[in-house]
Amino acid sequence: MTRERLRRVARTATNGRLDAPRFYPQRPSRPSLHLWAAYLCGLAATQTHAAGGHHSVDDAAILDPGQCQLETWSDRHAHASQGLLHIGPACRVGPVELGLNLEREHGGEGRTVRAGPQIKWAFAVNDSLSAGVLATAGWQGDAHATALRLSGSSIVVPVTWQIADSWRAHINLGRDFYRAQPSTSHSGASLEWSALPSISFVAERFREGGGNAWRAGMRWTPVETLSVDLSRARGLRADAPAWWTLGFTWAFAR
Repeated sequence: MTRERLRRVARTATNGRLDAPRFYPQRPSRPSLHLWAAYLCGLAATQTHAAGGHHSVDDAAILDPGQCQLETWSDRHAHASQGLLHIGPACRVGPVELGLNLEREHGGEGRTVRAGPQIKWAFAVNDSLSAGVLATAGWQGDAHATALRLSGSSIVVPVTWQIADSWRAHINLGRDFYRAQPSTSHSGASLEWSALPSISFVAERFREGGGNAWRAGMRWTPVETLSVDLSRARGLRADAPAWWTLGFTWAFAR
């Protein structure tokens, strides 16, 4: 399924208004900064960034034919100067979406850079249900490294269900693989509500990189080709990290 088809489904309830909004498919207090770094490294090494922007639970949709997009976001530790910057270009190529994830993390122990490709395929099961497959891989090193080393990979099956005209649910099931550690499960579920043609809200619960967390946020779509996301996430452990994320997605024809 393409995002254009998802948008057509979402417009059913909003024909009397404007077009529906475009749907684009750890950080605690300072004593726990080591926990934050370990948590974020696990997430970043395996995170399947794609149609959902910075959200961890992905949708079962790909870009329309002839379309590209550029996603960028910044994570910020809720209580300290820890953070991560992500840039992710992607384009529709034939029946699949090809993308590249570039990240730079900074914290008390220095800087880490990461890079890796991703490929995604999705199809419509029926008018309200779609599924797909997403595969990613990542290489990382410190900011002064002359070569990056393979850190891990992921394979995820996303499913999207159009529950009602303004409600969508997404479910992910998959596995994270590491270069020198046992693999871990990769899963999550999210619920998206389009409150207005240009504003939607997302809540998700997910497991990535061996850690469990939740996220809640909102998406503003001022024009069809641009969306802005703001969210707060936190791990489920009592001493787990918490962080804010601000992201932008720009879609364009190539």
